[in-house]
Amino acid sequence: MKRKAGRGVLEGAFLLLEELARSGEAGPTQLAAATGLHKATAHRLLDQLVGVGAVQRNAGRYRVGPQLFRLGQAWEPARVLRAAVGPPLRQLAAAARRTSVSVGVPAADSGRVLIGCGIRGEADEICAMRAGWVLPSGAAAEIILTASGPHTEPPEKYSGREWRKLLAGARERGVAFDYSDGVSPLCCVAAPVRSASGEVVAAVGAVALDQRRLPSLADAVRRAANLASANLARVPSSGSARP
Repeated sequence: MKRKAGRGVLEGAFLLLEELARSGEAGPTQLAAATGLHKATAHRLLDQLVGVGAVQRNAGRYRVGPQLFRLGQAWEPARVLRAAVGPPLRQLAAAARRTSVSVGVPAADSGRVLIGCGIRGEADEICAMRAGWVLPSGAAAEIILTASGPHTEPPEKYSGREWRKLLAGARERGVAFDYSDGVSPLCCVAAPVRSASGEVVAAVGAVALDQRRLPSLADAVRRAANLASANLARVPSSGSARP
C-alpha cells in the first residue's frame, strides 16, 4: 500500500485497525510496511489505540482490542433484512454441511459488497467470512447485485465482455458463480434476495472449497434466497430492507 501525502491521523488509525483485522496479530514494523505509515507514526498511533482499548499489546505485538469489538457489535446493515434471512440461512447451512453461508449487502459509500451476516463453515478456515467484511471484487454476490442495476465498469479481473456475460447469465439463471483463479481454492454461488417491490436488496451466498459442489449448492442457495424474499414480502411497508 502506497503512502498518501497529507494523510490524517484518523485515516492512519483506521489503516492500522484494518490491517490488524486482516492479519489477526502483527508487530509495528509489519504494520507500518503494510499501511504505508512511517514507523514512528505507526508507533504513536498504536500507543493511542492501546490507550483507548481499541488495540491490545502483548510482547511487542498488537491485535484488535475488546473495546473495538464491542463497538462493532452495534453495526447492523438492516434489522428487517437480517430477520428475514435468518431462518433460511440456518436451513441452508444445515443442508449444505459445513459450507460457509452468508448474506451480501451493498455498501452505499464504496460500491462494494459487505457481508451482512453469516454462518461459519469450512471456508472460514481459509478466509473468515465475518459480518462487515468487504467481499473480493467480482464475487458472486457482487454479480447478483450488479445484474439488477445500471451498467457498471467491470472489476479488474474481468474484461467488459466477460463482465456483461456474467451479468446476463445471472439474470437468466437466477444465480451467479465465482470460481477462484488463485492459490486459494475458494469458490462461491449466490442468488438474489428481493424486497416486496421486487428490488434486489441482498444476495444469499455459499462458499465451498471444492468447485464441483457449486452446481448442487446452487438450488439450495436459490431456495434460501426465495424464502428470504418471501419473508421480506410479508414485512409492513414501513420496514426498511435496505442496508
